[in-house]
Amino acid sequence: MQLKQLLKVNRKGVYVDIGCWDPVKASNSYYFHLRGWKGICIDPNPKMQELFAQKRKSDIFVNRAVGLGNEKLTYYMLEDSLSSMNTLDFNFIQHHQLEDKVVAKKEIQTVSLQSVLEQYIKDGELIDFLDVDVEGFDLEVLQSNDWERFRPKVILIETNNFLNEDFNSDVSLYLMNKNYSLLSKTLIHKKLGNLFFIDNFI
Repeated sequence: MQLKQLLKVNRKGVYVDIGCWDPVKASNSYYFHLRGWKGICIDPNPKMQELFAQKRKSDIFVNRAVGLGNEKLTYYMLEDSLSSMNTLDFNFIQHHQLEDKVVAKKEIQTVSLQSVLEQYIKDGELIDFLDVDVEGFDLEVLQSNDWERFRPKVILIETNNFLNEDFNSDVSLYLMNKNYSLLSKTLIHKKLGNLFFIDNFI
């Protein structure tokens, strides 16, 4: 696991998991939870709140959608077998031809990443890694942070692009402008994987 190599796991750190979905399945933060790290897990799916209360009681679970803040957007909920792909981005639904898999739509208010971190990160507390998996809404999440105050050491972003496309994506260019470097990509299936960005200042 590349995160284990990048982070010192023999001490307790802090992670922020946006679009966390299930507390155990396909979770990039569960390993660190088991080792006593402080976790802030954010997901607009109301079904996840009960699961986190059962399986990850020490984590802070925020049942909200992260975006530019105070926007009212439509949250598209898919059938249970595809609920990890719930999204605020209808273009994502169309691109993956999931229109017939949408079982519910809900108008929700977004909250900025900055406001969540201001509420739960103590003064002087550092974020070891930020995991963003929000199905097409990644850039809006990143744009809602205050990068002068909150600089995770490592950032994971889910991607479904070829590597040459990842280098020039809006997300990569945005993070490079914030003094992060694209370190690597791990593959999950075909071109689906996670991009690893590291803070240039550490």
